[in-house]
Amino acid sequence: MYASSLPCIAGLVLIIPSSQTPVDCHVCHKTIGRKADLPRHMRTHDGNKEALMHACPFTDCDYKTLQKSNMQTHIRTHTRERSKTCPHPGCAFATTDPGSLTRHRKQLHGYEP
Repeated sequence: MYASSLPCIAGLVLIIPSSQTPVDCHVCHKTIGRKADLPRHMRTHDGNKEALMHACPFTDCDYKTLQKSNMQTHIRTHTRERSKTCPHPGCAFATTDPGSLTRHRKQLHGYEP
């Protein structure tokens, strides 16, 4: 199912899948960038968030998050695994966080996603 078509160069039409179009949350009215991300966002409004939380398995760490991917990134801070490496030739940057890698690539190498 396609949600929208936008005018494009030379009369061509760009078709955007409905899962890729922005949508507004009916609870807080925040615009979610992709309709496919709405179910994840809706967990933030759940009355029983605690039951949905992912808890850090490391002793003496109280970190909890609603997103499993955030927990995976957090665990790498304990293990010091720096699996996210810069693909730019000659650059030795490595990090635990995918967002940090993207920020690095944008700022230092002019990367545009």
